[in-house]
Amino acid sequence: MDSQKARALLSTKPELVNSFPDWMLPATTIERLRNTEGVAIAEIAGRDSVAAALAAVERHPIRAVLPTIAYTGTEYGDWGIPLEKSRYLAQRLGESGIEVTGPVLLGAPRFWWLLCGRHISSLIRRFSFYTPCLGCHLYLHALRIPLARLVGAGFVIGGSRESHDGRIKVNQTATALDAYVKFVREFGIELLLPLRHMGTGEEIERIVGRNWDEGGEQLQCVLSGNYRDTDGAVVIDEGDVQCFFDEFALPLAEEIVRDYLAGRSPARLASIKPAP
Repeated sequence: MDSQKARALLSTKPELVNSFPDWMLPATTIERLRNTEGVAIAEIAGRDSVAAALAAVERHPIRAVLPTIAYTGTEYGDWGIPLEKSRYLAQRLGESGIEVTGPVLLGAPRFWWLLCGRHISSLIRRFSFYTPCLGCHLYLHALRIPLARLVGAGFVIGGSRESHDGRIKVNQTATALDAYVKFVREFGIELLLPLRHMGTGEEIERIVGRNWDEGGEQLQCVLSGNYRDTDGAVVIDEGDVQCFFDEFALPLAEEIVRDYLAGRSPARLASIKPAP
């Protein structure tokens, strides 16, 4: 990937969902992947996402991996880090004969805004709570569905875990992960979560093959920890989370993804304008 072009793109974060510049995803690469059995989209973020990709190829018939780096609007830090992690993944998987393409950047800020930002006041009234993290992770999985269809990938690999050394993340509970898996499956793609039941960081470090602290060497989010109480406890009811998915987030995300798959700009996104 041309790092100068990548950084210029990341400075503006345009809508990149189902059409990509040739310098990032050449037509020859698309065609080659379409003719390859066992293609997977890998989510590249932090330590767990890299470990998940390494673990997935051991458990599933994966022959080629397309690393992806998604943007929202809330991350900050050095974008060179996830690019470097994709190179590390390519080196590790290459040792096992797995093809790893160059990384693809993707994002749709208006999609994120509609799912995670626009309706905060009404969502609090409807569901008695709000956190952007649930919708954000749904957005990150949904973004990759059109790309998976484009290259003929049957798998998307994510690094979510239900427990992080005893700590709970609201967007990685059983309720949330079940919702994400079911959503992606609606489009004929399997969301693989090979680390789902790994509880300790030591297990993850063994997979990546080196010391790597959780949360280290990755981009950060300005909204990190927003759903925790002042003492660090998670106080959101799982029943409310399920209602949030069923009544708001999943139907909205499905409508938008189906528009992308039909080759059109989602009507919901075309009609929205930020308030003055």
